[in-house]
Amino acid sequence: MDFTRIINKEFKIASRSGYESFMPIIYLFIIMIFFNISISYVSKNIILELVPLMIWVSCLLICILNLETIFKEDFEDGTLEESLVDDTNQEESVAAKILSHWLLSNFPVVIIAPLIAILLGISYHTSLILFFSLLIGTPTMSLLGSIAAALTVSLKRNKILMSVIVLPLYVPILIFGTSAVNNAHIGANYHSELYLMGMLFLLFSLIAPTACVKALKVSLD
Repeated sequence: MDFTRIINKEFKIASRSGYESFMPIIYLFIIMIFFNISISYVSKNIILELVPLMIWVSCLLICILNLETIFKEDFEDGTLEESLVDDTNQEESVAAKILSHWLLSNFPVVIIAPLIAILLGISYHTSLILFFSLLIGTPTMSLLGSIAAALTVSLKRNKILMSVIVLPLYVPILIFGTSAVNNAHIGANYHSELYLMGMLFLLFSLIAPTACVKALKVSLD
């Protein structure tokens, strides 16, 4: 199936789902509201240091919550098995599914998160670095998570197993992302963290589609 056709199909399905398309943004707002309530007694300087961390953790949780949707619907209606048998560009099809998942589940959060940070008192410069770190880090999480989603697609109630698989793999991305933002906040060098995150993104962009195809074939056997 054509790359752009798969993306268009995913967007059409999402548009028919109504309010569910806005759930990632709603999750982010809910987490940040409860976070602010829970630390309202803490000094302003500490809150400013914790806000980027909480936004990053929120994005990580949102990514995990939505991983199951990458291949699940196609698996349940049989189109996944059919595409693995008939499609000659299997890696391209999988890459389109991963990109669609990121655009629908994580990209809205990437756009909204820096605005929330600014509203909570984070500087424009730090919020910009937060934006870039999320823009690099969240697709890397989607790429990594897609492999776990492919491995567990045939299992019922696979969210717990998927979380166990991906959480340790997400730790370096979380560390680099929050470190870059904190360094920007204190005026230190943040470029090395962004470069490392970029290298991880490029690495898994090459590995993930092929790994997903192999994992899906194992899951469907």
